[in-house]
Amino acid sequence: MKWGIGRLLAVITIAGCQEKLTAPADCPALCPGGQPQVFDEVFTAASGADSSFVGYVQPHQAGALLVSNGLEGFEERGLVRFLARGSTVTVRDTARSFTIDSVILSFTVVARDTNLTGLQLLLYRLTPSFDSSTTFAAVAPAFVPESLIATIDVPDTLNAGTIRTVLQGADLSRVEIPASDSGRLAVGIRIASPVPTGVRVGALAGGAGPIFTTYVTLDVPDTGTAKLRTIPLGAAFSTHVSEVLQAVDSTVLAVGGAPSARVLLRFNLPSRIRDSATIVRATLELTPVAPIMGLPTDPARLLSRAVLADVGAKSPVSSVAGRVPEDTLETGTTAVSLEAVRLIELWLGATARPAALMLSLTPEAASFSRPVFYSTRAADPALRPRLRISYLLPFPFETP
Repeated sequence: MKWGIGRLLAVITIAGCQEKLTAPADCPALCPGGQPQVFDEVFTAASGADSSFVGYVQPHQAGALLVSNGLEGFEERGLVRFLARGSTVTVRDTARSFTIDSVILSFTVVARDTNLTGLQLLLYRLTPSFDSSTTFAAVAPAFVPESLIATIDVPDTLNAGTIRTVLQGADLSRVEIPASDSGRLAVGIRIASPVPTGVRVGALAGGAGPIFTTYVTLDVPDTGTAKLRTIPLGAAFSTHVSEVLQAVDSTVLAVGGAPSARVLLRFNLPSRIRDSATIVRATLELTPVAPIMGLPTDPARLLSRAVLADVGAKSPVSSVAGRVPEDTLETGTTAVSLEAVRLIELWLGATARPAALMLSLTPEAASFSRPVFYSTRAADPALRPRLRISYLLPFPFETP
C-alpha cells in the first residue's frame, strides 16, 4: 500500500508531538528562569505634599451633638432650637386656645462611656437666636442655675437609647415661651458626672434629634366636652459648641474635630510598581504626635479613600466597597496602620488616577477623638507617613 507524502508527513508530525508530550520537560523558550521573589519597600509620602484641610462637616451638620465636661480638658455643650408651637389648635376648622397640662423633653443618647456611673444631662433655657456661627462664649452666660430647666439622670444600665423629663404644674414656668420668641423653645445641654466624660446626643442631622411634646386641653363649647391634644415638635436646628477649638498647625496632620478636618497624602511610586507589579501587601503607617484621646468604649474609625482626581481639598474620592481601609482608634493608641492593598490596586496599570489618598474620621464632626499625626515635615524620617509595600514583579522567562 502506498502512502501519500502528505499523510506520511502528518504521521511523523503527530509522532513528534506525542514524543514531546511524554518526554522530560525541555522548553527553554517557555519555562521560567528563576524563583518568584517578593520585594519589600517603604515609601514615605511625597515631601511637603501632605496637607490638612478643615471645614468639611460643620457642627450643625454632624450626626450627633458632643457634650462633655473636661474630657480633654475643656467643655462642649449642645444647643437645640425646636420648631415653633402655635398658640391655638384647630378643631372643626376653628382655631381654639388651649391650656397646657404638661410637656416632655426627650433626647437620644447615641453613645457614652458605658463603664461610667452617675451621668446626668442638665437642660438650660436659652434664647432661640443662636445659629451656626454661635460660639461657646456667646451662650456661656445662659448656663446658670437660674436658667436650669431640668436634670435628667442617665440610667447606669443605659448604653444608648431615649431619656426624657416631664414638666407639669409649677415647673411649666421653666419652659414658658414669651411672645418675643415666636413660639420657639431653645435648650442648652451640658453634663455632670463624677469624673470628666462625654456623651453623644442625637442631633437633627442624624435623624434622632430631641423632641419637645406638649399635652394640652381645650374646650369645644358646642360639644360641652374637653378635648385632649398632643403637640409634638422636633428640632428645627441643633449644633454643639466647644470651649477650645482645634488649633490649625500646618506642620502636622490633623483629622476630625468640628468643623471636621481631612488629610491629603501623596506618594511617588516608581513605574516598576505602578505599571507591572502585583501587590502582595500594603500598609499605610501613621504616627500620632500624642496618644490618641477620646471617649472610652466609643472609639472613632480612621478611613482612607483613594483620590480619583487631585484637585487639593476638593479632590473627589473613591468609596467602592472593600477599597476603603479603616482602623479603629482606641483611646491611648500610639501607632496606626491600615491594610491598604485594595486601595493601592486602584493606582496600578493604565490609569490616570494619582497616587494619593484622603484620610477622614467617622463619625465626622461628631467624635471626641481628634488625632494629630506627624507629617513629612517631621525631623525624624521614621515618624513620617509611609506605605510599606510587598510586591511581585512579572516572572522572568528565559529566551532560547
